[in-house]
Amino acid sequence: MAIEVFNRYEKKYIIDEKTLDFLTTRMSSYMRTDKYNKDSEFYNIANVYYDTKNDELIRKSIEKPVYKEKLRLRSYGVPQTSDTVFLEIKKKYNWTYVNTLDTKS
Repeated sequence: MAIEVFNRYEKKYIIDEKTLDFLTTRMSSYMRTDKYNKDSEFYNIANVYYDTKNDELIRKSIEKPVYKEKLRLRSYGVPQTSDTVFLEIKKKYNWTYVNTLDTKS
């Protein structure tokens, strides 16, 4: 089985409030808000990635191996002491991510 390589491109646009309202209305029939969306407000997703003292995980990742892993702490919104955050070990094998640990902290 061949490994397909792709490049990710992002294009970001500044839009006015009228365009935002239009797009949000159009998308709402295809999408729904997740459980972290409170009162239809936007919220931040904060990620902290961990590595070794020698940056071993990112160094291996740059080499594009068949297998790699990441350790990530994620929160939805700016977390307070009592909020739930998620510790995840992400393993990627043959270009497919597998979330092996999704633990609430």
